[in-house]
Amino acid sequence: MTENQTENIIQTIKLTQKLRASVAHVFQNLGDGCSVAKGNEKQILNTFHESLLDVNNDFSELEKACGSLQSLSSVIPNSIYLSIDPAIDKSPVYTQIFQAYKWSNKVSDLAGYGASVLDAHVKIKRTQQMGAAQAKKLKRTPPTGHAYGPSIVENYAARFNQKAGGLSVQVTRPLGSHAVLQVTLGHILKAQVALRGLMIEWVNVRGYTEENPDESKVRLELWSKSKYLVFQKVTESATAATLHFYSPHNAELSLTSFMHWFQRYRTLFSASCQKCGKHYLNGLPPTWRDLRTTEPYHDVCRQ
Repeated sequence: MTENQTENIIQTIKLTQKLRASVAHVFQNLGDGCSVAKGNEKQILNTFHESLLDVNNDFSELEKACGSLQSLSSVIPNSIYLSIDPAIDKSPVYTQIFQAYKWSNKVSDLAGYGASVLDAHVKIKRTQQMGAAQAKKLKRTPPTGHAYGPSIVENYAARFNQKAGGLSVQVTRPLGSHAVLQVTLGHILKAQVALRGLMIEWVNVRGYTEENPDESKVRLELWSKSKYLVFQKVTESATAATLHFYSPHNAELSLTSFMHWFQRYRTLFSASCQKCGKHYLNGLPPTWRDLRTTEPYHDVCRQ
């Protein structure tokens, strides 16, 4: 703060005190009253008139003194005191903060307007996307793989038995209306394939020499594992294949693809691994058949 500005503030304070004293004198005379001789009433009016003139003169002087002071802005309450820094001319921090404050307010207002406009467009776009999605959903056809009747399953098994390849299929119904395919692949293995319509629900592979359950025990054999580790691995591979070939909209193609893939296990104990070239690894033959090329791999070699 400069020396001249300090003197102006001190002078303003003195003039304020003088104005308060003159105003107090006026109200004191009005409150106390005064005794005036009869016929001298004009003297009282002249006294009050002089007191009011003193108040008017003091107020005018104070107003002129206040006009010479630097005005302070109250926009930023915490930074307002930076304006009375004695080095304000050399480092105009307060002025820069004030300009930044006005700029940030303007940016905030414009951002609010932009957000309201974008929100309206986003709502319109979401509505259009939801409408398009609903239209696509309406066009989708429901899956029909589970809705095939018993006669279709019987015809499918008969057609497959006519083909060569050492694979025979027998249809049983121990679970009610849904069929279970008893699949025999040469003298190598046997499998139970539980269907729902033409969709594969469960696959269990057992050795050819393992006891074949009769109709009363098929329900139990669907869930019990083979006692040989090699056929347990084949069951895991077959389960993965059912997920790969799964197609609820074209169940017949899905089942046919699985059966053709499953036929490749006729070389379970004779084919060598395509990666390591060995027939046996860790005491097991190649139990995995590639889902695309049907080539044999050991379980550890396919990764």
